Amino acid sequence: MGTRSHPIAQPVTEFGKPPDKGEFEFTLLGPGYGESIVLHVGEGVWILVDSCVGEGGTPRVLQYLESIGVDPAEAVGLIVATHWHDDHIRGIANLVEVCSQATFCCASALCEKEFLTVADALERRRPSFISSGLREIHNVISRLMQTRSSPKLALADRRLFVQGNCEIWSLSPSDQAFQRFLRSISGLVTNRGGRGEMRVPDLSPNKVAIALWVRVDDVTMLLGSDLEKRGWTEILQSRQRPTAKASVFKIPHHGSESADAPEVWEHMLDFDPTAVLTPWRRGGRAVPNQREVELILSRTSKAYVTARSSSSKRGPAGRRSVVTRTIRESGIKLRQLSMSPGAVRLRYQLGSRTQLSVETFGAACHLKDFTQQ
Repeated sequence: MGTRSHPIAQPVTEFGKPPDKGEFEFTLLGPGYGESIVLHVGEGVWILVDSCVGEGGTPRVLQYLESIGVDPAEAVGLIVATHWHDDHIRGIANLVEVCSQATFCCASALCEKEFLTVADALERRRPSFISSGLREIHNVISRLMQTRSSPKLALADRRLFVQGNCEIWSLSPSDQAFQRFLRSISGLVTNRGGRGEMRVPDLSPNKVAIALWVRVDDVTMLLGSDLEKRGWTEILQSRQRPTAKASVFKIPHHGSESADAPEVWEHMLDFDPTAVLTPWRRGGRAVPNQREVELILSRTSKAYVTARSSSSKRGPAGRRSVVTRTIRESGIKLRQLSMSPGAVRLRYQLGSRTQLSVETFGAACHLKDFTQQ
């Protein structure tokens, strides 16, 4: 991009018009409980990365596209599921169904016989035995197989998409991560005494999370998914990956220090890049914490977040504990939708060599204004 000036975010309440055909757009939607990325790569072509849902269970990316007058059935060329965590994949089956012209992309490990066998076995059990994210990705892949459609499989250093002046590469998972993942799911389902009892260990999809490198004309982006330190180390060691530095960075794993790799900022990003993230809260854990916020702000002055705080709207503590206990005793599991939704949108006229425009919507703000409550 060539500019180091600080873009000024303009808070707005309506999404307005779609970008021009020659205009790049990156929009991060979240949180609520989840995040989605919308990319316009020029000439009316859109890319969707991950899915989260809004009120009524509709994917927020569909709500967004329709609000600016874009028909997702015609305009979306690629849908990427970076991994199967609930907060990145809820509603993805709906996206695949609505965006009928789009290619679906996921990690190659999720189409392996070992994974599909385990997912199918878990799918037959009671819902409490399987996360909604795992069920969602299993349903998508099963649907594609039934229609004899082939998903695009993401591996390290693979070009996934080319159109005009746009190219998209997957930087992960590496061959080593692929093998570690397959080993981790072996023995997931065990039989004890012939009763077919289920054992579900802690299986982290971050092992095969897809980090994306995206170039559109003179804009380069690094989309970090939830990839953690080990995955970034393997990317940095690769000699086959694209080497151009990115001016836009979707910070991985909601700003968690577990995904922070200083070498990424040094070797894969421009000086003072525009960085965006969604916060995350579940139960008593929330990210980013104050230390993580300060770490990000020490590396860029242009960091934005899709919610102003990590607090949630909750009733009085006494009443909340009574209600929660009653619900849990009835066998119902609770999922906390912890933060008000917001969006951060970047736009740029391709070839203009001007700075990115930054807009914040809803609860989104500059990271310096983010607070933990």
